[in-house]
Amino acid sequence: MRKLTTTGFICLEDDYKFIYKIAKIEYEEWEDGAFNYRFRPFYNVINMLPPNLFQGIPGLDLSLEKAVYERKNIVPTFISERTPSERREDLWELMEESGMQALNRLEWLIKTNKRYSGDRFFVMPYDGKDFINYNVVSMYDLVRRSDSINKKLLDIICFGDYLNSSEIIIDDKSRLYYYQLLMPMYIREFTRKEEIRQRGIERARANNVYRGRVQIKIDPLLFDRVANDYIHGRISVDQAVSVLKVSKSTFFRRLSERQTRFKNYILQKGLEKAKAEILKQIVFNDSNLSNQQKENFLNVIDSYSKVSDIKDILTFLNNLKK
Repeated sequence: MRKLTTTGFICLEDDYKFIYKIAKIEYEEWEDGAFNYRFRPFYNVINMLPPNLFQGIPGLDLSLEKAVYERKNIVPTFISERTPSERREDLWELMEESGMQALNRLEWLIKTNKRYSGDRFFVMPYDGKDFINYNVVSMYDLVRRSDSINKKLLDIICFGDYLNSSEIIIDDKSRLYYYQLLMPMYIREFTRKEEIRQRGIERARANNVYRGRVQIKIDPLLFDRVANDYIHGRISVDQAVSVLKVSKSTFFRRLSERQTRFKNYILQKGLEKAKAEILKQIVFNDSNLSNQQKENFLNVIDSYSKVSDIKDILTFLNNLKK
């Protein structure tokens, strides 16, 4: 019997834009309709997280420290509370926005730019490897600027990856130690720079010269190609940001903006098509409407600008016919 498999990483993001890889999640579906969800927690990351950042994965008792948690023919809480069900009214709109033809709730969670408001979790596509093992002569080979080494080391620690260099070794034995050592240092430096930046903004505003943060320029054609490869699981987020030479937070922000623009484009095209169809099939072919009624109706329909207005258009037409 044929089987469909979808895999992703459950992640969370802290206030400083560090991404923590919490668990691997797998969804299997068979031709007869049976399905199975499988969670594989990364305890090497989970066990170092403070309670104010991580309180567990909804629906799983992580105190049991199982290597695998399974839910057979049951939609887990983690999925049900942050994905659309088959009965949701705007289901097809949400699927079209994510480029999907059939509902796969885990696939939707991976592709969507929407975030559940109840916690910090999101799901990234699985890139074929549970972790990256960096083997370099010097840890400074990982960065272009030496002053960014602290952030790079924390990226490796938080995402559950490994590093073997002449200066430092990051593995599951040392992960918590270096996290507790480096994170307070990073936060202090981040806070200091943020305070300096805010003072500069206040001075600029006082002098009426503040114009906001300059947006990083990215080749739109290159971004579209990289974004498509990432959305369809052909490349990892690390590969995407490496090609574009931007941070992960910038990449996800631009990806969200791109999907919003695409959604607005689809909605606008849908509205134009619906208005044209109504005009063609109902107004011009309806002999029961007088010329004055048709003119009134054309003025009203032309004022509508949202897809949701189609219902109002039909209501208005019915009122004209009474």
